[in-house]
Amino acid sequence: MPRATVSTQPQLEQLKSLPEGWVKLRRMSHGEMLHRQDLAMSMQMQADQRTRKASMDIKQMQTLVSQFEFSVCVVDHNLEDDNSRKLDFRSPVDVSNLDGRVGAEIASLIEEMHDWENELPNSSTKSTTSSSAQDEVKLADKGPIPSKVVSLSS
Repeated sequence: MPRATVSTQPQLEQLKSLPEGWVKLRRMSHGEMLHRQDLAMSMQMQADQRTRKASMDIKQMQTLVSQFEFSVCVVDHNLEDDNSRKLDFRSPVDVSNLDGRVGAEIASLIEEMHDWENELPNSSTKSTTSSSAQDEVKLADKGPIPSKVVSLSS
């Protein structure tokens, strides 16, 4: 049977933004990715029954998500601060103090590692078709999808 759990083998990545620097990254499990999505958006809705008005506040939580990804995905590295102390990516302070180019490159490597269409270490063949593309074709053959509009005020 094919293995369906996340690979525990970290991948060594040389940094282009810091040529002598490297990071070892691991992929998140499905549960960790779901938690990441929960962190990614904070949504609050308020409704006033007397005035029949409602409001919704949506906040993007990019800093919190980035800190979570670094703490979970970076398993080892050779990166230090100005005092030759090895950075601890479980610390939000160390993540935020990274040089912008280095942080952006590591974030990009983490994102690329979690693109399910990329070659995976525990998979012998890469997926050649997107299931969402197949679904779109099927939906297109059935005509437009009706939408329901819900009004929050009268």
